[in-house]
Order: sequence, then structure tokens, then C-alpha cells
Amino acid sequence: MGGPDVQEVPSSPAGSAPSLAVTPPTSQGQTTSQLPKWWARPKDRLAQFIKYCRTYDLFGQLSKVEDGRERPQIPTADVVLGLFFTAVLRLPSLNALEGELKKAGFQRLLGLPVQLNEKAFSADTVARVLDSLNLDQLREILHDVVHRAERNKAFRDGPTGAQRPVALDGWQPFGSYHRHCKDCLQRKVKFKNPDREVIQYYHTFVVPLLLAGDAELVLDVEPLRTADLRRQDGETADTHDGEQTAAMRLVDRLQAEFGSLIDLTVLDALYPNGPMMTRVTERGYGAIMTLKKETDEPLKDALLLMAGRPPDLVWDDAIKKEHIVAWDVDDIETLDTFQGKVRVLRAEISSLSKPMQPTRTWCTGVIGELARHLHPRIVHDLHRRRWHIENTAFNQWTQHWHLGHVYRHSPNAVIAVMLLWCLAFNMMQLFTYRRLRRPRVPKDPCDTIKDLVTLMKDAVAALKAPMPWRLLRDT
Repeated sequence: MGGPDVQEVPSSPAGSAPSLAVTPPTSQGQTTSQLPKWWARPKDRLAQFIKYCRTYDLFGQLSKVEDGRERPQIPTADVVLGLFFTAVLRLPSLNALEGELKKAGFQRLLGLPVQLNEKAFSADTVARVLDSLNLDQLREILHDVVHRAERNKAFRDGPTGAQRPVALDGWQPFGSYHRHCKDCLQRKVKFKNPDREVIQYYHTFVVPLLLAGDAELVLDVEPLRTADLRRQDGETADTHDGEQTAAMRLVDRLQAEFGSLIDLTVLDALYPNGPMMTRVTERGYGAIMTLKKETDEPLKDALLLMAGRPPDLVWDDAIKKEHIVAWDVDDIETLDTFQGKVRVLRAEISSLSKPMQPTRTWCTGVIGELARHLHPRIVHDLHRRRWHIENTAFNQWTQHWHLGHVYRHSPNAVIAVMLLWCLAFNMMQLFTYRRLRRPRVPKDPCDTIKDLVTLMKDAVAALKAPMPWRLLRDT
């Protein structure tokens, strides 16, 4: 039950601040009686989704997010709620949102009175809110959803048992040769004509995706900074952040925010080097890393130790229809820049259903005391699940969530959109795979969530009364 409800009294003199009246909190019985009839329908996916988000106090928290506008005429809470459902319903742009804001269904979804063919607020208003939206508050809500999901035991299923791995990777959502903001990274791009060189402007983020269980959640996003931003932060720098620099900064924040909720990181071939490996182990995590260069340590030494000896483990994967032969060596200490031991697993994979296909080879480096004691099959499985960040997150975001489109190109807005869309992505993951218990396989998760979004859009268009958000946030 929430506290007293504070309401504006409309009889305030013109030009003065509205007086406030305190009314008793709404009882659960009163709340239920005032909710629309469709709210109780067992198969209404929109109602189910909103109810599920309420268990995370999501709408109460979003209603408290602030922006930097002075004396705004449109409440920030209405705009933030509109942006959240823009992400959930996968609207492709702020202009598309403005079109929805003229429709009765979307106005009712936001709890607003219907004004047919008159937009509730404009795309320009949304842009101004994004330009100054409080990023720390959005990040706190994103973190809170993950903590609540952990308390609900959302990350204790799946083939890895209690292991909670996080895949880290860099992602560039868009680039432009014309549009840019002061926080854009820049690079020179050469075309076929060697004398023609053009500056490209872009943003890049390092993204951590929690791979535990079916509901794979984004824990945070860390933007790469320009040289000017690095100097503003007190660094001596003449170049932009590299992906690894941002990743190490992100590992620090993940450890501070989530601590032992994370067990290990899963990294691609960019990261197996002394500074990154040292940072991960100093923060108490292990790492499973892709090893590619056979001429570099520790893979070079491991391959010499594996040469001419029989495999350590052989197994068949009935789901993937694969035959795996693996060699496993530990206690490698050949890296001068890393004061720790490295375990290397080499797996040769052949198809059981298509024996004419060539054999593929995966080489994996493992660091951290606990990670180095994992069974080879778990190590191999976690290594290959790193691709989920490409398929579950990046590819879906580009193809279905429209994050390859620049909703608003300003330094604050770019990050605000990423945080809000990641929040919507997380809630859809939890709703689909935890609340509805939909299987990830064999059905394509893209199709599963697309079907749900279609049903929600239909439900929004059919709304007959405004959503009573005050009641929903209060109880």
C-alpha cells in the first residue's frame, strides 16, 4: 500500500503555484473496483505485461525520473512513460511516436484524456526531455530490475546451474558522415579513390549481457568517450577511448553494483591480454575468452603441449547434433603481463547430421580460480554462448528494436535512449521467459517476442478508457 496521495487543487489563482491537498491512500478494494474490465482478462498480453512490470515497481520508479527543463508544461512522467512504450511497442522514430500520440488508444495507454487528432505532446517536447533526462536515475532503475530478478531467482536455471556469466562486447548502433554531436567519436574513412578521405561520426557502447537462464538481461551500458571527455575526467589523453578501456571501466562499475551476483565474464578475441585479464581477476571474477592467434601466448604454448597426445574428453551434443573432441591443459604461465595461471581448452566440432561439413575449432582461455575448475563441457558451452550477445541483443536491437535509427542525436539523448530501450528489452525478456514460460528453443525468440508485441499493439488500439496510472503506481 502506498502513502498518502498528493493532488493538485484546480482552484489556484492564475499564475500561482497550485496548492496541494493530501488525501488518504487508496485501498486495494477501491483500486480493483476502479480498474478497467479488460484488466482482469486472463489472456490480455498488455494487461499481463503491465501487471508484471508492477511487480518490479517499474512505473512508480519511471514516474520519478527527472529532466532539466524549467517549468515544464508537459509532465516528465508522461513523456518517459511514452518513451518506454515506444520501445516496448517498437515504434521506429519520434515522428512515429508523435503519430501515435494523436490516436485515442495511445493517449489512453498514457492515462490521458482523449483528444482525437490532437497530439498529447509533440516530438519536439520528447526531444527536449531526452536532452536533459537524468541518466543516473535511469541507470539505477536498470540495476534495480536486475537485483529484483535475482531475488526472484530468475538466474538459477539452465545448463550452467548456478554460474552467472556476463558477455561483454562493443556495439556501434549507428554512424553518419553528416549528423553529429559534440560527444561523437570520429574516424577517417577512405573510399575507392585513395585521395578521398571522409570523417565518420559514430557512438559505440560496451554492453554486458547476463547469460544466466533463458531471460538474458542487459546489466548496463558504457559509452566510449572522446579525447575531450577523457580530459574532462582528469585523464591525460589525446585519443578517444578504445573498447578495452571502456570495458575495464565497466567491469569496475559492475563489481561495485552487482558484486558476487556475477561469477565470470565471457570475452571475445579482443580481450585476452595482460591488462584486461588482470583487471577482471582483481575484481574477483573469472573469464572465458576466445583465443585466435596461434602465434600468441597462451595459445601458442598450449598447442605445443596438446600436440601428439590423445584428447582429454569426447562427447556428443544431441541438441546441436554435434560431435566434440577436446584437449584441455592448465597451469600455463607464459604471459609476462599477467601474474596468474591460464587454462586452455581446444575443441574440434563436427556435425553428426551433415558429416561432409568441415570440422570447426574453438580455442578457449580460462582465468580465475573458480572458472579454471569448471568442467570442460561447461567451459565450451559458456564460450559458445558468447554469441548470444550478438543474436539476442545486437541483431535484435538493429532489426526489431530500431536502435540503428537515431531517435535524437544529442550527447544525453543517445545514452538515455540506450538505457530506456535496454530497460524495455529486459522487461520483455523477463515477461516472455519468466512470466509466460515461453521456451527459447526450438522457436526463434525473435518471432516469440514479435508475436507478443503485435498482440500488445492490438490491445492498445482497443483501449476504451484511460489507464489509471495513479492507482497503479500507488499500490
